[in-house]
Amino acid sequence: MTSKEVKSSKIKGKDLAHKGGKLRDIYDSYILHLNERKMDRRYRGDARHFHSSQAGLCARKHYFHAVEHEEPVQPSGDSLRLFRLGDVVHTDIQDAIRWWATIEGEPIFIEKEILMESYGVKGFIDFAYISEGTLYDIKTCNSWKWKMMFGRDGSESNSSENYAMQIGTYGLWYNETHGADLAGLKLTYYKKDDSTMREIDISLDYIDAAKEYWTQIKDFTGKGIPPVKLGLAPVYAWECNPKYCGYYDICGGGINTIKKVEGG
Repeated sequence: MTSKEVKSSKIKGKDLAHKGGKLRDIYDSYILHLNERKMDRRYRGDARHFHSSQAGLCARKHYFHAVEHEEPVQPSGDSLRLFRLGDVVHTDIQDAIRWWATIEGEPIFIEKEILMESYGVKGFIDFAYISEGTLYDIKTCNSWKWKMMFGRDGSESNSSENYAMQIGTYGLWYNETHGADLAGLKLTYYKKDDSTMREIDISLDYIDAAKEYWTQIKDFTGKGIPPVKLGLAPVYAWECNPKYCGYYDICGGGINTIKKVEGG
């Protein structure tokens, strides 16, 4: 190819290069297709339930989803690819667990659907080790998050409160449906940078915390749209960001709008 042809090729491909290239566009479309298929299989036609994965987070997000049945804005392509990486790791680990359980003859749950009508909650458990009475949730994280939890000056207490509330929700379901108390709740972290894995124990107190949280969410959303108030809607200030919330525009910017009005 001559230098003139190379230059012409670059010009023709300028828009694609700006977007990350044709393969990225194809991959982004594929991930959207997979996500839609997953949502169809799990939730389509069942928008009235709160999602367990949103445990401990903004009450208005639950309201827009389960009461108003609003469609959230899709995350950016960059975010979708990060989520997809998490899905791939989840699937691979769960396949390994199935392989192990078959060999050992161990009773397990993998992607077990949970439904608690009394709280209006639906979700899916990553992995339950039945004979040990232990529930596991698998989470991928970046090196910064890993350092905050497991680095020299890190602490396991820097693990996500949302994750703890999520697995606490699964524990609540288990205790209420099996008539027996769980022995343990565990989060297994997978560092995306180098595939290092670490496991941490989550206090069983999160089972009661989840019960209180979902009771309040059902009560608040049953009375109408919850007010914008830090600690409730949102629970954390970082939630009011279009990068993290698909209902940001519908909500009107959440706490950020109040800050502007108040001159904050």
